[in-house]
Amino acid sequence: MIRIVTDSTSDILPDQAKRLGIDVVPLTVRFGDEQFRDGIDLDPDAFYRRLSNTTVQPRTSQPTPEQFAEVYRRHVSAGDSVVSVHISAKLSGTLQSASLAASEFPDEAVRVVDSTTVSAGMQFLVRTALADVAAGSDAAAVEKGVADRRGRVGVYVLLDTLTYLHRGGRIGRAQSFVGGILNVKPLLCVRDGEVHPEARVRSRQQGIAKLVEIAVAQGPLEGLAAFHCGAPGQLSLIQPLLEAAYPDLEVIPGQLGAVVGTYSGPGGVGIALLRAR
Repeated sequence: MIRIVTDSTSDILPDQAKRLGIDVVPLTVRFGDEQFRDGIDLDPDAFYRRLSNTTVQPRTSQPTPEQFAEVYRRHVSAGDSVVSVHISAKLSGTLQSASLAASEFPDEAVRVVDSTTVSAGMQFLVRTALADVAAGSDAAAVEKGVADRRGRVGVYVLLDTLTYLHRGGRIGRAQSFVGGILNVKPLLCVRDGEVHPEARVRSRQQGIAKLVEIAVAQGPLEGLAAFHCGAPGQLSLIQPLLEAAYPDLEVIPGQLGAVVGTYSGPGGVGIALLRAR
């Protein structure tokens, strides 16, 4: 059997992981001396409540190689193969930890893949990998499928502020937005594994319209998701517009979890999409 493993920056919640039959290895979020396993000790709602009531900048850390090895060991000892799909190596050291853990096992027993994306973008790759497994693909074909599809994934997010991204050191090429950003909302995308500037808009309403415009321009699509950053009201504004643009697609709703939310900050809204071939 082929087992799919990912990490908590996919923002796949524990109950969803159980239904899908996958393992989600948690990253860690720290508020001062307190530490929490992403999605286990701290769910997204609790994270954003804490974030809005503290002056402490949260910090994140990747899983240790041993955390991955524990999961891999369980599957490999049962005779299964593993395809492990993780957050972009340009955004986190998680892939490195997973690769170190995989090196303990026989060749090709564990295949580690850089998704080059994050959050709902990773979810598309995990779900399509599961579909490949269900269709009878072997581990090599499942790995290749993830690698082939990742270039068709787009993640776009309208932030309320760049403050958290800048403080956390994950701002990437969106550094060009710092300065002269007063009175505008930054719209960013994750492309080629890192954060890029996409557009500047004057209001959240304009930003939501721009996100919908991007989704339409990127079509046809195989997958479409909408997510928020502790701001469910924003999700309720954009989701009907996306559903109207793509009436034959399920628009998957979600929320950025604690790790990704550490860098997005509260108040954001975004989309993820999987372009058709």
